Amino acid sequence: MSDPVYCLPPDHKVLRNKFDISDQEGLDTVERELSTSRIRQGCPEGDFDLKHLQSIHHHLFQDTYEWAGEVRTLEISKGGSQFMPRRFIENGMNDIHGRIISANYLQGTSPSEFSEQAGELIGDLNHVHPFREGNGRTQMQFLQQLSEKAGHKIDLCKIDKEQWIDASISSNRGDHSKMQDCIQGALEQNSLERDGVDDGQLRPQISAERYKETLRQSQNRTAQLQQSKDQDID
Repeated sequence: MSDPVYCLPPDHKVLRNKFDISDQEGLDTVERELSTSRIRQGCPEGDFDLKHLQSIHHHLFQDTYEWAGEVRTLEISKGGSQFMPRRFIENGMNDIHGRIISANYLQGTSPSEFSEQAGELIGDLNHVHPFREGNGRTQMQFLQQLSEKAGHKIDLCKIDKEQWIDASISSNRGDHSKMQDCIQGALEQNSLERDGVDDGQLRPQISAERYKETLRQSQNRTAQLQQSKDQDID
């Protein structure tokens, strides 16, 4: 599907970006490394409303897209899933924000209660899909901050990418159970002990060595890209 609004000519399939990268694989690599560096810096906090979500999205993708943090201006679908019409995005986010406030930011919930409620909220947030690209990673940081606000620790590295995608598809069809299971499985030990969940059921965390190597590669790539961009400007 071509998109002349957000994508580069002539085929309008690769998103317009600050580096004028025209191949999808190259853009995916650069975008991933730059957004990972921004995640390491920490994302802006807020009140779990649309403005908050936009600030997270802008922080993550400001290096790659001019439209980072801006609500999409066209209708989108993915893999047979149709997302919320753009004219309803603000109302959809107001509903999610209102439910979070009414639930007192999910504070005082048990791990299972948090997983159940957060799964519904994130599933509905995925259906709103406010941005042209980068919704999933923005949702993850939103979930991270919501869990901290609620008093639960969550390790996003324990969420399997393919399972999360499958959960997102199911949630978009009204079934939040897979999303709830993903969140439950990512809660850290201090939260799980209250519900009697064995830590052995969880996948191991990423090693410190792999983390350092990934971060080093990302930082080097970011520096190279910025240097190249500066030379182009000069």
